[in-house]
Amino acid sequence: MHVTPDQSQAGQAYAEALHRLLPFHFFYEKAGLELPDFTFLEGGEMPYPYRSLLVHTNDMTPTLAAFHHSKLYLEVHKHESNDEFVMRLVSLHAASSNKPVEYGAIAIQLGGLPEDVRDEVIAGEKPLGGILGEYAVEHRGSPGAYFSVPADGFIANALGQESGDVLYGRCNQLLDREGVVFADIVEILPRSNESEKWVENVI
Repeated sequence: MHVTPDQSQAGQAYAEALHRLLPFHFFYEKAGLELPDFTFLEGGEMPYPYRSLLVHTNDMTPTLAAFHHSKLYLEVHKHESNDEFVMRLVSLHAASSNKPVEYGAIAIQLGGLPEDVRDEVIAGEKPLGGILGEYAVEHRGSPGAYFSVPADGFIANALGQESGDVLYGRCNQLLDREGVVFADIVEILPRSNESEKWVENVI
C-alpha cells in the first residue's frame, strides 16, 4: 500500500493509512486478507468524473442517486455490532438497474443518534445518507483522504469490475452539529462510462 513518497516516514504513514481505512481494514484483517494497494491522492488529482462525485462534503447517497438518476438501495455483505456501534461492509445499488454504484465499509457510533434514527441504522435496510436525510439529522461530511486502488477479487466482484481495474474512492467522516464524529466511511466507486467517454473524446 502506497502511503507516502518519503520512505523515511513509511512506518508512521502506514499506520495513518490504516487508521484512515478503518473499518474497511477491519473486515480484511478479520478474513486474514492483505489490503489492496491503496495510493492516496490530493482531491485535485482525481480524474473526471470521480472528482465531482468524491471531492465534496455532501453525503454520497444523494450524490450518487443524482448521478445515476435512480434511487439507491443497500446490500450488507458483512456485519459487526454491539450496543454502541454498527460496522458493515456494504454496497449501494441503483434501484433502476440493480447495478452497484459504491462499495466500502462504514462504522457508525449509535450513542448520539436519535432513537428512531438509531433503530433505522440497526435495521440495516437503508443507506445511512438516506436515513439522515429522511429524519433531517444535522451533520456534515469531512473527507480525510482520497485514493486510487486496483480492484482485488472482493472489490471487483462487488462492483462488477475486472481484477486490477484502477478505481477511485475516499475516506470520509460524518460529524454531528457539535463537531463530534459519529461515522467513519470508506467509499469506492466503480469505473464510470462517463469517464470512458471523456477519455475517448480527449484521444
